[in-house]
Amino acid sequence: MLSLAWPIGVSMVSLTLKGVIDMLMVGRLGTEALAAVGLAGVLAWNLIAFPMGVFRGQRPLVSQYLGSGDRTAAFSYGAHAFYLAAAFGVLSWALAGPISHSVVSLAASKLTPTAQEFARDYLRVRMQWTLPALLAMTIAEYLRSTGRPRVAMAADLVAHPINVLLSWMLIFGHFGLPALGVEGAALGTGLADTIALGLMVWLSRPRSGLNKAALRFQWARMRKVWSVGVTGGVQFTIESGSFTLITAFVGALSTVSLAVHNACISLIHLSMMPAVAIGDGGSVLIGQYTGEKRFDLVEKSLRSTIRILMPFMAVMALVYVFCGEWLVRWYLDPDDPAYHDAIVLGGRVMMAAALWQLGDALQIAYRFGLRAAGDHRWVMWTGILCAWVLSVPMAYVVIFVIDGDLTQVWLVWTGEIFVGSYIFWRRWRSGGWRRKRLVEDGGAPTLEDGGAPTVEDDGAPTAG
Repeated sequence: MLSLAWPIGVSMVSLTLKGVIDMLMVGRLGTEALAAVGLAGVLAWNLIAFPMGVFRGQRPLVSQYLGSGDRTAAFSYGAHAFYLAAAFGVLSWALAGPISHSVVSLAASKLTPTAQEFARDYLRVRMQWTLPALLAMTIAEYLRSTGRPRVAMAADLVAHPINVLLSWMLIFGHFGLPALGVEGAALGTGLADTIALGLMVWLSRPRSGLNKAALRFQWARMRKVWSVGVTGGVQFTIESGSFTLITAFVGALSTVSLAVHNACISLIHLSMMPAVAIGDGGSVLIGQYTGEKRFDLVEKSLRSTIRILMPFMAVMALVYVFCGEWLVRWYLDPDDPAYHDAIVLGGRVMMAAALWQLGDALQIAYRFGLRAAGDHRWVMWTGILCAWVLSVPMAYVVIFVIDGDLTQVWLVWTGEIFVGSYIFWRRWRSGGWRRKRLVEDGGAPTLEDGGAPTVEDDGAPTAG
């Protein structure tokens, strides 16, 4: 599992560091820019949450069909996810202008006019460059599902430093380029996503030509990708919507609270994204063993996921407890009048974030395991209910009823994480996921060795 997880982790850490460095650079433009870009980033994530969830729906299909021995079907489902990504990317480009204006006007009404304008500019450019980002995500998801995460990792390791360089040049106007401010940060990200897409296509090109039969569009397979993926898309969208609404609630506290909130969200990605990578590695194995009907190995893979996740998240919790204020300091301009208040508030919020880590470790393990096994509809409804029955109402009460502060918002948010972890654990213990296998038996070739898919020297299953 570690051989699958560590390249995904490297990719996600590099992605997180890219975002952190972008936020650090934007923070030098002032708290208005930091608050605006943080909010616009949340909005951008919210807008692509649905297609991202749909594309991730290919993972249980691809991994389970690989486990059953039908590699052609596994490749075909990945191709159909790519077709969906292209359609969503074109739609995002066409609607970038009107959507960015209307969404920011709705979500950022409490910000200053300058901050609102920053948010609109950043979101518009990000949406205009969504197509290469979605295509790269979809290819990376397929490669990880087939046990080849190192290809996506290699592309990320090249593209992300380029993004940092481009953003630095375009934000501040270095090497004769115009100083575009927040638009430069978004443009640098879009250009880097395009480079990552090109690298991924080149590095993953088939050695013996494409399987044209598997590339042929089939409505039946598109419907299956959609039916499995739409649950993830709906869940990601509605959960992201709850996160966006809570962020808008935080904006009602003050611009400083919103800036600190965005900085702390950026920081917890340093632990959350590697944790997601570990969950992803476990989900690939769980999907393949579910396809083989090796439920004993499914259980073993889930236990391995937890045994790796818990110590890692505990260490990160200690980092946030003892270094929280120091980490938040890097996001702020020392000349900003709100600098010292923001540091104190950020340190308190990071204490709450430390507690978050332990609940998040369990939730990631069980949520990813259930979805990989095919229990995606149950995961969707549980995630939606936790977000909207617990997180949003509790945040509203803290901010608008009891006049609480940002630290209390994070504490009740952490409570929801632990409740969700418990519910997912109960579902796994019930064994209901064993009846949710996605492979349609009958005619699929079996593996010669009767075990997991064969592995090449680089640790990649020989798929397609």
